[in-house]
Amino acid sequence: SRKRSRTLRPLFAANELDDPMTHPIYQARVAYHDVTNAVDYDTVVACLVPPKTPLTNSAPYIAFSGFAPIHQAYVLGVLNSLPFDWQARRYVKLHLSFYILNMLCFPPPEKADWRRIGALAARLSCGDDRFAAFAAAAGVECGPLSDGERAAARAEIDALVAAAYGLTAEELAFIFADFTENAVSPAYRAAVLERFANLPTPGGEL
Repeated sequence: SRKRSRTLRPLFAANELDDPMTHPIYQARVAYHDVTNAVDYDTVVACLVPPKTPLTNSAPYIAFSGFAPIHQAYVLGVLNSLPFDWQARRYVKLHLSFYILNMLCFPPPEKADWRRIGALAARLSCGDDRFAAFAAAAGVECGPLSDGERAAARAEIDALVAAAYGLTAEELAFIFADFTENAVSPAYRAAVLERFANLPTPGGEL
């Protein structure tokens, strides 16, 4: 079916489509919840799915062409960030369909510290040996993290993504107002703002 797809044929090399072992199911994949809504908690819920894990149509995955695991992890980090979630809430009702996802804006790569975002997202996602190959390719360790380590990594991703979008501290605080304190605690908001205030200048080719 990949070889017959008018969408995939222009994006992937013929030898890649001809080889069944290049199917994304044999690698860790970035997938997300299609069924969602604009409520107090995350509207965009994405994750790294282990290899050889089938998915239903309510959990679509993103097929990457020519993107290394660190690039895929960067996409995952942005998808799960508060700034991206705030943007998605403007459009999502009950489903995060591909046509909605396609219209949402990613920050310009040249303004993003995409390597750091990707490394943090990969480290957060690679919690056990199922993700060992992805972790090695992304250049991060594989294994569990403490709750404190996870919260610190998430806060840094949110700060980095906000900076990549060119937001100010006031605009970031405005984004927080879209979430209840039960969803985004005051302590977490303070951690993101503190990290945001101490960020170095980002940049780099993706």
